[in-house]
Amino acid sequence: MSIIKAEKLEIEIQEQKIKNAGCKYLILIRTKEKLQQKLKVITTNQKPIIKSTVSINNIVKMKANI
Repeated sequence: MSIIKAEKLEIEIQEQKIKNAGCKYLILIRTKEKLQQKLKVITTNQKPIIKSTVSINNIVKMKANI
């Protein structure tokens, strides 16, 4: 597992409604680090699970809906 420190982070989940699409969901992860921008693309046919957690001391808890 790698840890990336980014100034800005954007996560986009795009549902593909196009006929004969190569996947059902396209996930785009954009980061900006100083002058460098990166884009990662993940494809899947399963609906992505989105969860939000909070770390308090040594306990990680689920947060309410995003």
